[in-house]
Order: sequence, then structure tokens, then C-alpha cells
Amino acid sequence: MSFDRYVAICQPLHYAAIMKQQLCSYLVGAAWVIGFTLSSYHLVLLSKLTFCGPNKIQHFFCDNSPLFKLSCSDTSLLWKADSVLLSFVVLGSLCLILVSYMCIFHCILHMPSASGRKKAFATCSSHLTALAIAYGSCIVLYAQPTEEVSLETNTVVALLNTV
Repeated sequence: MSFDRYVAICQPLHYAAIMKQQLCSYLVGAAWVIGFTLSSYHLVLLSKLTFCGPNKIQHFFCDNSPLFKLSCSDTSLLWKADSVLLSFVVLGSLCLILVSYMCIFHCILHMPSASGRKKAFATCSSHLTALAIAYGSCIVLYAQPTEEVSLETNTVVALLNTV
């Protein structure tokens, strides 16, 4: 999405030539392959857990933190692996998006007309708001190296992320 915004704002006359069906298919395919690969690795780690106590999760969906707390296995390695993997995914994609938006802002600030700058900022504002909410809650939920976060805090932030 940020690449699409970059091309639309910084190279509007070349938009149709750059954002062809094939490029869009490659971008979507790459996102799906990376997501599936990392999710598969994550599911393999989760499949190693054993459970011997209560089977009710105090959460509105089956998230990592409540699942780890229900497990009677040693989850310290899983907490660390989960944190590193998800930090890589969340922070890596956030960095790519931020680089794209820095280029967009550079182009916007060099636009000659005030109305053009206003329209370009309006185009980006809804996406940036959604990014701030989604990435902010993901960082709070998943980029923590500790298991000391309460389930209540986790549930509230996960609800914000889901909504």
C-alpha cells in the first residue's frame, strides 16, 4: 500500500506504467509467501507445547501470550523465539513503510502548489492513521521480550488491534 501511495504521489504520470497487474500480483504473492512461511514456522513452535491444566483461555481469541501461560512446558525459549520472529516481521515491514513515506513526504514538501500538498497529505492521512494503530498495537503485543505482561493488558491491546 505504501509503495502504491509512493508511485501515485511521487510519479503520478507513470502510475499506470509502473503499477501493472503483474507487479501487483508479485507484491501480493510475496506478502502471502512470506506470511505463510513465517506462520508455518510459528505453528511448528506452537505444536511442541504440552498442556496439562485448564483448557480455557481467558482471551477472546487464541493468542500467543495466553496460550503460553496455559502450557505446562518450558516456554522461555518460545517467548524469545516468538519475540525475535515477530519483531523481525513487524519492525522490518514498518521500516520499509517508513522509508516509503519519507520519500512521499519529501515529494510532497517539494510540490509547488499548496492545494496539491493538501490533497497529497489527505491521501496519506487515513493510511498513516491505520498504520499507527495497527503497528502500535502489534509492537505492544508482540515485540516484548518478557512474559510479565498481564493478560488484561494483552486483551485490551489485542481488542484495539482487532477492531
